[in-house]
Amino acid sequence: MAKHESAWKQMFHFYRDEYREQHAPMLYGDVWLQTKSRQRLVLGLTDDAKNTLTAVTGLTLPTVNQHLDTGATLLTVSDAAGEHPFTTPFAGTVQKINADLLATPAILTRNSQKDNWLIVFKAD
Repeated sequence: MAKHESAWKQMFHFYRDEYREQHAPMLYGDVWLQTKSRQRLVLGLTDDAKNTLTAVTGLTLPTVNQHLDTGATLLTVSDAAGEHPFTTPFAGTVQKINADLLATPAILTRNSQKDNWLIVFKAD
C-alpha cells in the first residue's frame, strides 16, 4: 500500500520545488546567471567551463562601478594552457566582486558552481 502524505506536506514539497525551479541559475555559454531582484544579477562560472581549466594561476575581474557592454570580457583566467576570456551576456554595472577568488584564484577549480560567483551586476 502506498504511503500518503498530508495535504500540508504535499503543499510544502510543491512550493519548495517550484521555488527551486524559479530561482535556478540560467546558463549563457560558460556563464551562469541568477536573478536577485528586478535588475540585480549574480554572474558566475559554470561547472563545464571550470572543468576545462587546469591549475589556475591568476584571474582578472572588472572593478566595482565599471560598466560592461554585452559581449565584453567579464573574466580572464590564466592557467597552464594560457589565458581564457569569458564574456558577459548582458550590459550593466558591476556592484560587487568576489574578493575571495581574486585573493586565491586556485579555488576557482575546487569550488562548487554556486560558490563560483564572480560579480553582482546591475543590468541596464
